[in-house]
Amino acid sequence: MTTGGEKTTAAIRANYSRVATTYAGQWAETLARHGRALAERLLPDGRAVRWVGEVGCGPGLVLADLERLAPDAQVVGVDLTEEMLRQAPARFDRVAADAQALPFRSGVLDAVLMPFVLFHVPDLPRALSEVHRTLVTGGSFGAVTWFEHDPHRAYEVWVGVIDEYGAPPDPAPQMPSHDVTSNPGRFETALQTAGFGNVDITVERFHHQPTAAQFLAHSQVIGAMARRIEQLPPDRRTACLAAAERELSRLEPDDFTEGGTVLYVTAKAT
Repeated sequence: MTTGGEKTTAAIRANYSRVATTYAGQWAETLARHGRALAERLLPDGRAVRWVGEVGCGPGLVLADLERLAPDAQVVGVDLTEEMLRQAPARFDRVAADAQALPFRSGVLDAVLMPFVLFHVPDLPRALSEVHRTLVTGGSFGAVTWFEHDPHRAYEVWVGVIDEYGAPPDPAPQMPSHDVTSNPGRFETALQTAGFGNVDITVERFHHQPTAAQFLAHSQVIGAMARRIEQLPPDRRTACLAAAERELSRLEPDDFTEGGTVLYVTAKAT
């Protein structure tokens, strides 16, 4: 019998498989900047690291930074979708796997990074336990997750147009663990329950400023609104996109700025 978590994982896999070839643009680079900053925190003495993995590496934009920070380490990228892994640099080891069932022996990795991943995982305790299992004692773990979003005028206009054209609700919500990973106290408790200590959580600013064209292109590919508009009949979808383009063209450049905060989380496997 297929469980709800398995259905969610399958939907996430299908979604990212579909968008893999168009994902590695400005949005992916914006997220990667936080992944790189996290890596700097996690690997201050990278020469002591022998194995480091990025779980949920997507198109692999952070793998070269892990290689730079840990020059003697074997760097491996893990992602749920083979299509995403094909976009990553071929010189790195790449493994298609679920974060809830990592294909590594126990106690083999020195460090694991998961930028913008954990809120997608249906069974967060299982995923954290899996990461803990794969780490050496004293191994380092780091994650970046969403915390709070500032009001975003372009997004409000986009949603309003989609609602006006009768787009159904998101058929496959894909952030089942967000309530925990966006709450510092609950997140810390989850990490401690999984066997981590020395938990450190800081709040950092997030900033992304696309053009109107970039915003509209991205919004048709990634996220709940993209999944909603896909459910419209082709003719209605075309009309909806034309209306959205008209409405968005009336906005000022600052209306497209996406801001807010994210959580940087580091911990040690005890």
